[in-house]
Amino acid sequence: MEKPKTYTSPFGKAIYPHISKADVRFKPEGEFHVDLEVDGDKALELVTLVDKCVEKAFEDEKKKGKRKNLKKATLPYKKEDDKYIFKFKMKAKGTNSRTGEAFTQRPAIFDNELKPLNKDIIVWGGSTLRVSFFPREWYTPLLGAGVSLRMKSVQVKNLVEGSSMNGSSQGFEKVEGDSSTKNESDEAEISQENNSSADF
Repeated sequence: MEKPKTYTSPFGKAIYPHISKADVRFKPEGEFHVDLEVDGDKALELVTLVDKCVEKAFEDEKKKGKRKNLKKATLPYKKEDDKYIFKFKMKAKGTNSRTGEAFTQRPAIFDNELKPLNKDIIVWGGSTLRVSFFPREWYTPLLGAGVSLRMKSVQVKNLVEGSSMNGSSQGFEKVEGDSSTKNESDEAEISQENNSSADF
């Protein structure tokens, strides 16, 4: 079987990313995913690609002549003001439909110099990144004809690991004492929880 063609998205802002660790809230088997916010003028080529894929899925099902009331499923993108938000996903584990073998997978993540990102680094919302993906066309009687954007790998241009607060930002100043000698550093950082959580 011919391998699906791989595409690369424009750079955009990551929203609720789960690309460093699989999200298991609604799918026990785990899913990697990210919503990518892209400026309108940079998103048009990807919008066109998605629309063509959905149309192809619709026409392919129509040619079979088995269904009377065909419809199109919800698109994997939406427009908000002058931006588009695309949904990319990858199953963390599953069973190969052709071989019946179980598999596990995760997206390869690269930095701006194409070096593999340290596995201990968690990519947070607000990071600037782009996604290598392939479109998978599908049809179900319930949802209609649609396409999924299957993530393969990610390149992070500008990394956001989270935000932190230091003492001076909270109105404190250095004073005499000995606590700094008992601490790992002389400026404690308090991590704040995230608001949600390779073909380059």
